[in-house]
Amino acid sequence: MGLFEEFSILFPYLQSVRKIKNYLSFDIEFPETWKLPKKYVNEKSVMENEKTTTGYRFFSFVAEFNETSTNQLIDSIKNVISYNKEREEKDRLFQHKVNELKAIFEKQNLNSLQALKFDINDPKIELEDDEETTEPTGRDAGLVEERD
Repeated sequence: MGLFEEFSILFPYLQSVRKIKNYLSFDIEFPETWKLPKKYVNEKSVMENEKTTTGYRFFSFVAEFNETSTNQLIDSIKNVISYNKEREEKDRLFQHKVNELKAIFEKQNLNSLQALKFDINDPKIELEDDEETTEPTGRDAGLVEERD
């Protein structure tokens, strides 16, 4: 995948890319409702900064400047984006289904509703571990030291 393709995925959230000695930092803004699942984020590679935009959280994702570390970091950010977009889409779908069910309850009589049954086509539903990093990030975690 070329540089344009990589950045086009990150672009809506990307604030800047910085070189810091032998490191590369991607400064990203995500909506406040988004989570950073531990399975996608190495806590030592991310620092939450003071927010600059209301309703958003501001993070710096840092990796050593080499092909492997940089690619892993970009993949991590893309996974966070995909995960949260899927969560948002599931929430929209849930709200839509609740509204459909609400309409059914408003139109049907009690006897019909008591006989109402739900058939799930795919009985194999897997639950995901939805942990978010809760440990201190940034200076509190010792990743980045304060400078003048």
